[in-house]
This record gives sequence, C-alpha cells and structure tokens, in this order.
Amino acid sequence: MSGTLTTLAEEYLQCSFWGVPFVVLGSGGQAGRKQAVHDYPYRDGVWTEDLGRRARMYHVRGFVCGPEYMAQRDLLINAAEAADAGLLVHPTLGILRVTLSNFSWMEPDGIMGRIDVDFDFLEQKNYLSTIIQTSLDAAIGAAALAAQMVGSTTYSGAVTSSLSVGSPVISAAQSVVGGWGNLASSAIRSPRVNSAAIATLPGNNGRYAAGNAGTIDSTATVDSVLQNLTASRTKIDSLIENAQEQTTATSLADAVLNVTEQLRQAINDPGTQISVLLPMATYKIDVTPSSAPIGSAIATASTSTAQICCWMAFTSIALACATWQPTSAEEAENLRLRVATLLDDAATEAADAGLDDMWRALRSLRVQVTTDLSQRASQLPDQITVTRNAPVPALVLGQQLYADASRAPDLIRRADPIHPAFMPTQFEALSS
Repeated sequence: MSGTLTTLAEEYLQCSFWGVPFVVLGSGGQAGRKQAVHDYPYRDGVWTEDLGRRARMYHVRGFVCGPEYMAQRDLLINAAEAADAGLLVHPTLGILRVTLSNFSWMEPDGIMGRIDVDFDFLEQKNYLSTIIQTSLDAAIGAAALAAQMVGSTTYSGAVTSSLSVGSPVISAAQSVVGGWGNLASSAIRSPRVNSAAIATLPGNNGRYAAGNAGTIDSTATVDSVLQNLTASRTKIDSLIENAQEQTTATSLADAVLNVTEQLRQAINDPGTQISVLLPMATYKIDVTPSSAPIGSAIATASTSTAQICCWMAFTSIALACATWQPTSAEEAENLRLRVATLLDDAATEAADAGLDDMWRALRSLRVQVTTDLSQRASQLPDQITVTRNAPVPALVLGQQLYADASRAPDLIRRADPIHPAFMPTQFEALSS
C-alpha cells in the first residue's frame, strides 16, 4: 500500500461485514413507523393507521485499499450474495445482525489501489443493546451490594450503643424484625406467589399463571412445585425466627438480608418478587418518644431496625428489577417512576437523619435501577387502544394486529375477557 493510501485509511474508522474488513467514510440511517394512509372521497384530510415500527435501515459508505483490495472486493461481493443475515461490526453503530439489501462498488477514475463501496443494511438484531443490558445488570448488582454493606455499617453505628443498654432494647429491635418478618411470611403464602410457582410448569396454565421472564422447568410437576414452595415457606419461617433471636447489630442486619434474599430467590417470577417486596420496603412503625435513657434507647433501636429492614428490601427489589422483563414501554416507565419515588423517599429520610453514606448508597442504587429501566423502556413497543365494533375472538385479533395468532395469549392477559372468544370492544394492547 502506498504511503498516501496508508495515511488515508488510518484517518477513518474500520468496519467489517461477514468478517471482511473495509474503511468507513460515512454512515446514515432511516427509522420510523409503518403507516397505512387511508384517503376517502368527499372527506378532507386522510386517516393514518399505525402498523408498528419500521425496520431500521443503515447506509454505509467506505472503501477498500492496499495490495489485497481486489480480493476484499470479491469477498464483499460473496457476502452480499449470501442468503443469510450477516454480522456488521460498525465503529459507531456497534454490533448488528443485518441483511444486505443493496451493495455497489466502483473504482474511482485516476485512482489505483482503491475501490469505493456502498451498502444498504436492514437491521435484524442489535447485539450492542444486549451488551449494554448486561453491563447495566452488573451495575445494579454492584450498587445493591454496596448499599447492603453501607446499610449494615450504618445500622451498627446507630444502634450498638443502644443495644448495650440491656435486654428491653434488644427485645424491641427483635419485635420490629418480627413484625416486618410477618410480611415475608404472608407474602410467600399469597395466591400471587402460588400462581408464580405454577407458571414454571410446562404447557398452558391459563392467563392467571403467566409469569414474567420466569424459566419453564420441563421436568416439573404439580407435586414437585408444591414441595419446593413448601420447603421455601419453611426456610423463610426459619430465617425469620433466627432473625428474632439475634442480639447484635451486625447479626441482625445479616439476618434481615437473608430473609429478603430468600424470599426473592424462592419466587421464580421477577414481577411477583417486586410486588411482594415493595410492602417490606415501605414498612413503618410507631415509636413513642421518651426522655428516659432506656426509652430513648428503645426508640433509637426500633427506628433504626425498621430502617435496615427497608434498606435490605430495597436492595432485593433492585436485583429483581434487573431480571424483570416489561412487555411495553409504559409498563417499564411506570415501575421506574414507582421505584424511583420510593428510593428518593428512603434517601431523603436517611439524609434527614444525618446518614450521609446511606444517602449516597441509596442514590447510587436509584440511578442504576432507573437507568436500567429507562434502557428497557426505550427498546419496547408502546401501548395502544384497540377498538372494534363487536367482540372478536383473541386468535382473530392476534392475526389482525400482528399477523401472528400466537400473540393471542398476550392479548387475553391484557384485556382480561370473560371468554377468549369474546374479546372486549376496547382494550389496551402492544403497538407491535
């Protein structure tokens, strides 16, 4: 390669398609919605019907150069004529699985050793978003771990002196843990947890047993699911009893964390995990202020113990959010606002109490969770209102809306009809 061409190639970013490298000169793209425009006689204007997100198209211009430039051109031609989608590694777009709709090449007049190339790609899958999502999940895990450690340290610093006053103070802290633990005991026995457990069974278990990103166990049976659920209940009850027996700040904090994590891990459905942990994260107690030394110690221990219970529940909620799979942008945004508000309140409460380290840990946890949910929301379809003149079967609606009758279970779950053969005339559904 001549010195001029070498310098030219080094000034631009490198790209590859089907593993064949080339140099990028410029890129562009097209995106938008698929729309059917209906024009009626004797009516002003038109009616536009939304048909879902249009496939994203990318235009890439570049060149190949050097002693092997003709071989690179031939390899790109072979890649363009391949029947399957290929992998595009682009310096700014990231890693994409694409189909090539058009490829052209040209040898510039008066320039030797260089061939200009032009591509039109249609995106099939964005692998970079998967990498980003994995990074966000790891960031949530790190922020949750940091909040757990800071919470334990903060709690120990706040109640160690109070617990040393005597057994009445220890009993008060244990009583708070017991009241909070009753929420966990009730949650693991709730109908929603039973439905989440049934959702792991193979086959169609009905609209009320549909889980959220839960794995299906092909070997599971009703008996094995009930046995596992019973074992989880026994384990949680044992952890609650163990927490009520702890007498030191560090052991109390660890026991509380064990309860929330065991409850989260016992439930297969992340959506159910979040719903049962939210009441535990907003647990409140009534404390009677007292000027007596022992009364003041009891108030301090009770208040701080209720705080550590909520803090540990928040960290488990954050971990559940990392595995939760929303089905629409609105669903992700609603959870983001709800969790963000609760974490804001908890962080403000910590700041008002002078717990600066805990305030920073909760704020960091909030940032990671809201960033993760915002990323998920940006990649999901919106919800639209579907209106029909008369009840239509769910299978027909699935075919009409998505050209896919297998989407009927999702429509049934969202519309909650009396019978799937008679869907409501108006309900919310995904736009694509």
